[in-house]
Amino acid sequence: MSIELVTLIMFGGLILCLLLGIPLAWSLGGVAIIVSFIMWGPGSLMMVVYNTFGSMWNIVLVAIPLFMAMGILMERSGIAEALFETIHRWSGSLRGGIAMGVVVICVLFAAMTGVSAAATLTMGVVALPAMLKRGYAKSIALGSIAGPGTLGILIPPSIVSILIAMVGNVSVGKLFMAGIGPGILLAGLFIAYIGIRSWINPDLCPAHPEKFTMQEKLASLKMVILPLLIVLSVLGSIFFGIATPTEAGALGVTAVLIAVAIHKRFDWKLIKVVTIETFRITGLTMWIFYGAMFFSAVYARAGGAIFLGDLVMGAGMNRWSVILSMMGLSFVLGMFVDPFAIIFILVPICFPIVKSLGFDPIWFGILFVINMQMGYVTPPFGYQLFYLKSVAPEGVSTLDIYKSVFPFLAVLIFGMALLMLFPQIALWLPEMMMKLKG
Repeated sequence: MSIELVTLIMFGGLILCLLLGIPLAWSLGGVAIIVSFIMWGPGSLMMVVYNTFGSMWNIVLVAIPLFMAMGILMERSGIAEALFETIHRWSGSLRGGIAMGVVVICVLFAAMTGVSAAATLTMGVVALPAMLKRGYAKSIALGSIAGPGTLGILIPPSIVSILIAMVGNVSVGKLFMAGIGPGILLAGLFIAYIGIRSWINPDLCPAHPEKFTMQEKLASLKMVILPLLIVLSVLGSIFFGIATPTEAGALGVTAVLIAVAIHKRFDWKLIKVVTIETFRITGLTMWIFYGAMFFSAVYARAGGAIFLGDLVMGAGMNRWSVILSMMGLSFVLGMFVDPFAIIFILVPICFPIVKSLGFDPIWFGILFVINMQMGYVTPPFGYQLFYLKSVAPEGVSTLDIYKSVFPFLAVLIFGMALLMLFPQIALWLPEMMMKLKG
């Protein structure tokens, strides 16, 4: 069977299965098993066993349930309310101050959890009603949660980065550190956008009249201590080589549990809920991961990676056109397909091509992560939009949420363009980390 026909059958079959509503894990694995059986016979199915068990023994995968548990615990810890009170006291009297403060809280949540849902759901419950009550326009109030809420996908300890590193065969630690600079850049761009809009049109983000004394403001800073300690326990231990990403995940869970206990939210019911939810999401993710690994193994054995590389090189495009084409494909898929599916389908294909073109795979990995951020906020199927709708107060429609994200989506695109022009935004910190280890 020619590689062209294999490509058509495998990817056409995958798309058909997804359109029929078959779960992604079974679609990936099922198509791969059928093609493998047809091409090499029953003996080739041992590849399923080898790939699955080989992936299971990778210790990095243990980080996924650990960081997942951190995110779920953070939703119920009381830390979000404490952080919002601090932001409220320090910046609420500024035009757009609360929305800017929400961006800062999203950054802290991203650095504590590695997922986007925690920040979006908690800010949707805590900050959104407060902003609407103080006269903020829906577009700013909703967008300042939906857009910055995606920073958990980029800023370490990002679960999306772990999966991209695993599938793309790059260092998790380096990809983690490479996400910090772009994460701070995007947060700054979000804040700048809110500030400019509130300066041009003060009615969009009015300052609230409440006043706090300096003593009250300083007293609120103690609420920031726990989040900072959690961030340092995770990122600091990785950066200075004290812990691997997996070990840092264990440190992070311990730190969050201590924070939950300090906020008097700890009980066995909470542990039960967090454990069950962590097992559920991790199990789903791992089945997709195993199916994707076998899909990639069958396609690679059939010569797919070489075929696609030759196809791209023979198309006459320069290497930047190839990168832009990959980003465009990822962006379009992000409107309709689960980001995990995009990772498992495209990363094994794109990363070898990127390396052959002479680009840094860590840099490309961060571009890919930002594209996944866009997928989370792009209508019609962006997860962030559904998260926000689930906690939005009455009077906030799905159309309101859809319209609010477009300016913040433009900010993400602008940030990606800057990263393309200046790769060191992402690469300087991994390089510094390697020098410290050396």
